[in-house]
Amino acid sequence: MNISTRGTPMQSAELKSSRYEAAMVFDRFDRNRLFVEEARKYANVLELGCSNGFLSKLIVAGGARVVGVEIDQEAAAQARKFCEQVLTLDLNRPGWTKNFDRRFDLATYGDVLEHLLDPVATLAETKDILNSGGRVLICLPNIAHWTVRAKLALGIFEYQSTGLLDYTHLRLFTVRSARQMIQESGYKILWFRPIFGGRYTKHFRPAWQMVTNLRPNLFAYQMLFLVEPV
Repeated sequence: MNISTRGTPMQSAELKSSRYEAAMVFDRFDRNRLFVEEARKYANVLELGCSNGFLSKLIVAGGARVVGVEIDQEAAAQARKFCEQVLTLDLNRPGWTKNFDRRFDLATYGDVLEHLLDPVATLAETKDILNSGGRVLICLPNIAHWTVRAKLALGIFEYQSTGLLDYTHLRLFTVRSARQMIQESGYKILWFRPIFGGRYTKHFRPAWQMVTNLRPNLFAYQMLFLVEPV
């Protein structure tokens, strides 16, 4: 495979799902921290797109039991160190839920749905493996972020190995279209948290987060939703 961004061939390491691993900032606004704290509230968690288990490890440390799904076999092998089980499934294939003999209190899609051919169908099928009262935690990138708008104004649209313009993104979402996708899949939104991204010091993050809460479609780098079936 010879995928390139900015005219440079992608290295094999850049093609692995483990490239999404990122350290937590350890403040109350960090995406991974919010994601893990919510997941730890549930006894049985299904992490869809678990990569090498870098979040699974943290969720398990809080007492939850985690089953993972990861199509990258190398990353799946690493995730098995932390998960009870990791299945290598293609979420684009209808009927993928039939591979499970149990149900879950929470299913998570941490920046996964934008990589799928039909996220509505995949999310709808997820209901088949949820316990009564089960929920889904979803994180999506916001293509309407001001940095993308600024680049477009200059005629720039360059794919990258990670981030908002990840070359493997098949679907693009704004706050509005994300909400629509969730509703079309048969869920209602329990809460929505716009996530401010970027490398800023803790001193300024509260102020930036306040601005993001007021104008999420412009300043949210990622969008975090907790949903449950209607």
